[in-house]
Amino acid sequence: MKKAIALILALAMIFALSACSGSPAQDSTTPKPDVSDNPELTPDVANNIVYEALPLLEKYKEYYTSDTINALYLVCTTAAEYFPNSYAVWEPMLKEAGINMDMVGPPEYSDASLISTLESSLQSGKYDIIVLYPITPSAITPLLDDLWEQYHVPILGYAFAPETGCGHYYLGTSYYQAGAVLGNAIIDYVNDNAAYFDTLDTIPYVTYMNPAGADQYNRVEGAKDVLAKDGRFTLIEEYAANGEAACLTQTETVLTTHPEVEVILCQIDNDITGAYQAIISGTYACSDYLSLWGFDATGAVMSLMDADGIDGFVQGSSFIAHTQSGLALKELIPILVGAAKKGVLIDFEPADYDALGTSLANYYHAVTPKDIGEFYKK
Repeated sequence: MKKAIALILALAMIFALSACSGSPAQDSTTPKPDVSDNPELTPDVANNIVYEALPLLEKYKEYYTSDTINALYLVCTTAAEYFPNSYAVWEPMLKEAGINMDMVGPPEYSDASLISTLESSLQSGKYDIIVLYPITPSAITPLLDDLWEQYHVPILGYAFAPETGCGHYYLGTSYYQAGAVLGNAIIDYVNDNAAYFDTLDTIPYVTYMNPAGADQYNRVEGAKDVLAKDGRFTLIEEYAANGEAACLTQTETVLTTHPEVEVILCQIDNDITGAYQAIISGTYACSDYLSLWGFDATGAVMSLMDADGIDGFVQGSSFIAHTQSGLALKELIPILVGAAKKGVLIDFEPADYDALGTSLANYYHAVTPKDIGEFYKK
């Protein structure tokens, strides 16, 4: 059944992948509105805020500002679909709170280009805070003190832990937890299809990894540990394969040498789209229950889930739910900016500092064909 559906949808997939690529958001030149244009932003509003995403901020509300804020979401590249997708959710959410957010990526994918973009953005005087997703975190570390002294604009490392050293503050995550969430989704899939999987002595699986992406590999480790604890899975091999083209070729090899494979665990969603093309080619024998799993819930992967349904090969992708991370930003940014306007970098209590450094891990969700309608809009 899966193969028949997949072959029919093969051509449609090609067009879907093209359609799902997010176009880079353009730098907005909207002038900063006067606070009087936002009647809800009253001086005592801080006392009425309920911190849902980050309750620890209650202790730091003395720094809250009700001024309109201009924020820049500076990402490593706008070509990666995760960033336009998250920005599309955050921008209207933040605007409701008086936070105007732009998204920009460097002209070239390099540390030098990103640093140049960061410095020019600060020199413009337009932004009150930078929400940064760097290429190499350590490349930013030597700049932090000087940038603060010169501009008094805080840099918030998004989805990076404090030990990476890429910001004045961190709204971080746990890649390992992302993997654990995906691992549990894989187990749910196996349990939902117990009539088939109970006939197997073991459930063989492989992983695709990027040797250069050590931090992101923790996602794979998290899933592997969950599967190992379950006891029904056997890891055949880990392959160094990253990106659509490499994973298409690698999947051809896997299906030739290990046609018994039941699960392909990928380090990023872009691996999935390549593996999928090899599977649906019809050239290689494979299990009807073979499943593909990745991370970031990109539109390209969700479109495959939506098209193929519960009988499809693409079965799950774990990501930080954008609405939840947006709520955390909505609560945190006015406090960080308010402190900066007083010339202060907040000295968070150690426990609070650590909590902020992993808080996004609480918002991981594995999108699957069962709930794809909640996340994918055609």
